[in-house]
Amino acid sequence: MIQRKNYPTTDALQDYVDSYGIIEVPEGQTEPYFSPPIAMSGMIIQIINNNDSMVVKLNGEDFFTDRAVATGQVTTSVHGQIVGHAKSLLVFFKPLGMYQLFGTDMSTLTNTAARLEDFLGQKQSDTLLNALRDSKKDEDQIQVLDEFFLKQVTTAPNVDDLSEVLDYIHVNNGNVSVAGIEDCFDIRRKTLERNFQKKVGLPPKEYAKIYRFKCLIAILMENPGITWTELSHRAGFYDQSHMSRYVKEYLKVSPNNIVELDMELINYFLRN
Repeated sequence: MIQRKNYPTTDALQDYVDSYGIIEVPEGQTEPYFSPPIAMSGMIIQIINNNDSMVVKLNGEDFFTDRAVATGQVTTSVHGQIVGHAKSLLVFFKPLGMYQLFGTDMSTLTNTAARLEDFLGQKQSDTLLNALRDSKKDEDQIQVLDEFFLKQVTTAPNVDDLSEVLDYIHVNNGNVSVAGIEDCFDIRRKTLERNFQKKVGLPPKEYAKIYRFKCLIAILMENPGITWTELSHRAGFYDQSHMSRYVKEYLKVSPNNIVELDMELINYFLRN
């Protein structure tokens, strides 16, 4: 049986890491992999991978081929399949979390995955991967991740300026404009966009757009009987056609064809 699990992070990491995930596919089974943009960066670490059994693409090209990678923000869907036996650990960072913990210029990772050994350095990567593979239980592997990230917290830079802007976007479910952010926070557009690109990995307009889509799917999953007209209204779209453009852009199907997708898998990624 294919297993998808979520685990919370320790309290001391809640400003940096949103949650962890585990996907395990038994021998002889295949799991589709389809993730729309989720407004987060992350890590994907394959603890078990028989015969290079995970193939993931973005825009028709290999998104990653290595068994342990750090991934930036993406602006389109990532898709592929996992052939068992395979077990992957997923790290979902808060929008500023990867920048804070590792000082990475997040714009260099947008729509890109970097080998973990290149991202962390060979020594740190080997130490983490060996500790994870030596730990056989899911809970022990999650503890290894917590302990690893906690060591990075002491050098985390202050990002209060962008944290407030992100809170504003989230409270408004992504229904904000860059001009509105400028007025609310008395910040110049060029400064805002430069900081977002470096610390989040996306321009503020693109981030808000993806977050708005994320809220749309959350409303849909929480209200399975909702009509498209009601959904578009509750999600703050002008009309149903406006909402449909978002769905087609990020899910690659029209709203009427959503039933063709594995929405449980999509929601697994989006609910973080």
